[in-house]
Amino acid sequence: MAFWPTKKTSKSRSRKRTSNWIKITAKKLKNRVMLNKEATGLAHFADENWVYKGRVVNAPKVKKNNTTRI
Repeated sequence: MAFWPTKKTSKSRSRKRTSNWIKITAKKLKNRVMLNKEATGLAHFADENWVYKGRVVNAPKVKKNNTTRI
């Protein structure tokens, strides 16, 4: 048995849906970050400085000082 859509979805229709989903997702992410910045945000999320429960959970990587020995 084969299952397929009864009507073809045009490129413009499917792209509109996708772009709208991207916009909504971006708004949700922005709101989540803003809530965490004010310390009234969602539980179990690190803020923009990667601090969660008073400690750094994902510190930015520090570059090694590459020295050349002669």
